[in-house]
Amino acid sequence: MKTQQPLFATLTKAQVAQLTAETKETVANATELTTVKPVLSAANLWNIHRMRKVRVQRRYLAL
Repeated sequence: MKTQQPLFATLTKAQVAQLTAETKETVANATELTTVKPVLSAANLWNIHRMRKVRVQRRYLAL
């Protein structure tokens, strides 16, 4: 029969102290929290339509 190993490893007092030590929290700036979303420009919209047009044409060429 297999011997059972302990679920939790034995920790030394120094390891327990290190794990339970309180760490200081830092406050994030408002600029770090906001993400800049890319703007959909006219050039991007034109490129999306152009790519879609090519995909549709390829679909009919494969038949």
